[in-house]
Amino acid sequence: MENREELLTEVLKRVQRNYVHMVEIERVTKDLAEAMSRNDQESIQLLIKMRQEELEQFQETKQEIRVLVEAGGEEGEMIRSWLRGENRYEPKSFEAGKIKELSGQLLQSLNRTISIDKVLNMKVTGKDSYYQSAQ
Repeated sequence: MENREELLTEVLKRVQRNYVHMVEIERVTKDLAEAMSRNDQESIQLLIKMRQEELEQFQETKQEIRVLVEAGGEEGEMIRSWLRGENRYEPKSFEAGKIKELSGQLLQSLNRTISIDKVLNMKVTGKDSYYQSAQ
């Protein structure tokens, strides 16, 4: 990266993209729960496919962020902290503040999605649930 602002701008673009993906994953997961409650197999299959596509795009962008942060030198630790939702470093620019803010919102959406997914997973797999063994 040429400079700090360019790095932050590139990371911010990708964090924004991932936030959009996460919100869509959350929406599709809610729709999936509704389809499962109606036992609508066609919708369930379509929604699972849609969610998987969003997850793959999310992972690709997450990897791009990882590469940028690793190339960021000293700035990388601050960015990693903001991405994890930590308050260890105070953002000193608009881009840094937006990275921190969007990362927090993304984590909230992720947690809501996990909560919905836990319920779905337990309904479908019962005692064999992924979440059962993770507790």
